Formats: sequence, structure tokens, C-alpha cells
Amino acid sequence: MNPNITNTSQSLIINSYYGYSCNNKNRLQKNREIEQKYSANKLMSTTKSISEILNTKILHTSQHSFEPSGTSLSSIIESDNVIFGSSSISHLKESHISFHSYFENSINNLIILRLELHVSSCSRKCVYAVLNDLIENSLFNNYDAITLDFFHRGINLEKIEADKQILSLFLQKHHIEFNMIANDSFESFKHYKLIKKEEKIKIPELNDYLYDYLV
Repeated sequence: MNPNITNTSQSLIINSYYGYSCNNKNRLQKNREIEQKYSANKLMSTTKSISEILNTKILHTSQHSFEPSGTSLSSIIESDNVIFGSSSISHLKESHISFHSYFENSINNLIILRLELHVSSCSRKCVYAVLNDLIENSLFNNYDAITLDFFHRGINLEKIEADKQILSLFLQKHHIEFNMIANDSFESFKHYKLIKKEEKIKIPELNDYLYDYLV
């Protein structure tokens, strides 16, 4: 009997950016306040929610908080698809969710936090499904800019496709406040960059860095 599973995987990489005003005297304290807001435990809560949305189970989690700021968290997830054989199980355990926080502290009077979320899943449920949860997540959704990178890899015998409607609704909800640059000419790879319109960004100094240097 052949395993009832495709060997394709979908990955969604989301980078979100948040600007904070500071000065030389309070920069370290401001870093700690941001770190507390986006602590490993709070990022872990988001990770658990994402795993549930994808119909997967978290098998193992590793997390670390850096000094003075920065957090890395990685969870191995397993799909609930019916599978056969230890090799198929091993393959599914390569799916993962990871969350990292990075602080750009080299700019005068400005801290830019970047949250990098990787979701790689062998589940048949499209990874775009996590966008529905994130758009309602108050910890996550107050970003000044966000980039989305989607990858679909494998031998797609079942012709599994990304749920374009979920992505389309997500982008539509952002069109009033954000400018968008899209590279979506390939089904197996898509890239979107959304930056708040200049009049919507609360910290004027942040405009140039997002519009001139964001990659």
C-alpha cells in the first residue's frame, strides 16, 4: 500500500517591523521594555496557535532569550495526516515553526524591532491560513512594515495549491494604510512587501529606513 501523503511542503516567512523612539540615555531601558512585550513566552503562545490552525502537533520546542535583547524560538511540528511507515513520520517531523526577534540599534533616536516568523509545514492545510490568526493578534499586527515570502516545494502529485483567497483578503485589509510591492509571477514562489503610507507612520524618521533600505 502506498502512503496517502504527498511529499510537498509549503513555507511562509513573515518579517514584521516596529519602530520605537529613544535616545542615548534610555535606549537600553527601551530595549528591555520591548523585549518584555515580545517575550519568549508570548511568542510561544502565537506559535501554539499557528500549530493548531495548521492541524499539527508540537513535538519539541527550544527557546533562548539573549542579553540585552533578542529571542529565538523553534518548534518541531507533526501533521495529523494519516501516514504509513517510519520514513513518512520522520519526514513530517522536519516541519517546523520558528520565531526570532532582532533589534536594529545603530540608528540615532530610533530602535527598529524585526520579528521573523518561519512556518514550514507538510500539512495539506495551506500555510496562508496562519494569516487569519495573525491579523487578529494584537501583539503582532501593529507593525509599520511587513514582508511575506511563500515557497512551495516537492513533487506535487496531488496538485495541492495555495489558498489564494486567504492571501487576497489579507492584502485587501492592508491596502488603505500600506503601500505594496508584489512579486507573485510564480505559483511556487511569491514575495510581498507592505510598508505603511508615510502619513500613517507615527515616527517620521522611520520613513526613510523602511522605504529606502527594507529588504
